[in-house]
Amino acid sequence: MMWLIWRQHRGQALITAVLLVAVGVALLVLGLGNADVAARLASNQDALDRALQERLDRTVNLFILLPFAPAAIGLSWGAPLLGREFERGTHQLAWTQSVPVRRWLAMKLGVLATAVVLAGLALGAMVNAWLSTFDGTRYGARFSNQVMFMLTGVAPAAWWLFAFMVGVAAGALFRRTRPAMAATLAIVLVTLTLMSTFHVRHRYASPERIELALTSGQDALENDSLVLRRDLIDASGRRLWEGEIALCNSSDPACTPPPGVRQVVYYHPPSRYWRFQWTETALLLIATLALAAVAITRTAPSRR
Repeated sequence: MMWLIWRQHRGQALITAVLLVAVGVALLVLGLGNADVAARLASNQDALDRALQERLDRTVNLFILLPFAPAAIGLSWGAPLLGREFERGTHQLAWTQSVPVRRWLAMKLGVLATAVVLAGLALGAMVNAWLSTFDGTRYGARFSNQVMFMLTGVAPAAWWLFAFMVGVAAGALFRRTRPAMAATLAIVLVTLTLMSTFHVRHRYASPERIELALTSGQDALENDSLVLRRDLIDASGRRLWEGEIALCNSSDPACTPPPGVRQVVYYHPPSRYWRFQWTETALLLIATLALAAVAITRTAPSRR
């Protein structure tokens, strides 16, 4: 059975491995460059900040595509798993052999899901190692940056597994590869969009609240804090709406804030990074198990 799984899916496995190695090599080269810049400009913080900002800007194109990797996994690993079997009719032969259909499906899902999780963890480890070269600066955001949150820790493995199971369930439901791939792409992209548009991650815990002077900026908070919103309140604690007061530039020495007016910041401190990582992983795992149940229920009765 293991030999058959390898024969059927070695193409996806090898392509994924090659792409991961390519990303790893690119991140290694970039990380070594960051370390070299940090060593040369350690005594000049302003120059170091400018150099790291320039290097970070040059890597934007690489990280534009990585958040969509789960969709690629769903398309290439998940959707063909059952959709191709039904489409070609090969399930009629595979499921009449000595291996029962439920065991066949459990083996395939178990082996491929494990491979997907390991690949996702490898990506998270590589991105995290690259980000560590920015430690001690304001550029190594893992928590406040939504993209980096998805690409570090255990989140990549959870997202890859979820997308894989979306593809499997779509293949079981549509029983054709192309419709399954279309449904997989739509579901994964919609899920990613909803997570960012509705700021679902912000609701994983109740935010901290802090009152600051009117002219205080982001530096007043711990680095990499996830800021939800900033409100303005007057001396009585009443929330002020936009337009009620005119804010002056805090860099202007003539700036005189209205008396008693201050800002209230609602935020999540960076210490909640792993709490949020495991919360998101748990939510995606629940969805993954539900999708697995759909795939198994839809597939098992097909045995003749």
